[in-house]
Amino acid sequence: MRADQIAVQLYTLRAMAAADLDGTLQGVADAGYRAVELAGLPPTEAEDLRDRLDRTGLRPMGAHVGLEDLRADLEGMLARMTVVGCPRIIVPWLPEDERATVDAVRVVARELNGLAGRCADRGVRLGYHNHAFEFAPLDGTTIWQVFFEELAPEVELELDVYWATVGARDPVELIAAAAGRVRLLHMKDMSAEPDHGDVTPGDGTLDWPAIAAAGTAAGVEWYVVEEDNPKDAIAEIARGRTYLAGLGGDNRPR
Repeated sequence: MRADQIAVQLYTLRAMAAADLDGTLQGVADAGYRAVELAGLPPTEAEDLRDRLDRTGLRPMGAHVGLEDLRADLEGMLARMTVVGCPRIIVPWLPEDERATVDAVRVVARELNGLAGRCADRGVRLGYHNHAFEFAPLDGTTIWQVFFEELAPEVELELDVYWATVGARDPVELIAAAAGRVRLLHMKDMSAEPDHGDVTPGDGTLDWPAIAAAGTAAGVEWYVVEEDNPKDAIAEIARGRTYLAGLGGDNRPR
């Protein structure tokens, strides 16, 4: 894992961004980041967002976009990605009614395959991000397994190592099993506190040296720091980036 492969999920800073988007982006840059994953931002025109990112030396490596938004206006979303300079869209969630049965999950998998082809025609990649429910038993299998079997290789997997752990799975084993398919990792640590909430990498209990090594061996392209509810977002993402960069022996921003 190189320092220039570490990004931050802007959903972590959504409260700050709602109050001061420019200041938030500058804070991210000052924390050492050069790449961001788009989510949780206030409504912003594509050209405006591109300019704001450019001014702070940040580039988008991906964007979380709900499946319902892709269904409503895929071409409009792809046009936005082109203007912003964002190379991939990641679907972050499945509604409960679309994951209630294996057959329903297979329908979604086929839809994602079709969307991936249309995205590829515009030079944009498509991916899927997990939570814990993908690892729960479902009709003798799991959503994760169905997706792994049914999704085309063009659909990238973004494995959230915290949620995989909440789902009682070993993220190192999952990364190894999906080598060549997992292109992005969400790097959230698990708190040692009784609630086992998420914290910034290095502040919790996950085996980050093993996760980083597994990611490198599996061909992971991006390691994305995220927290759902940080107490001091800028300080925590800065600490997480420094910790992860140190695992690779390099803590210089690039």
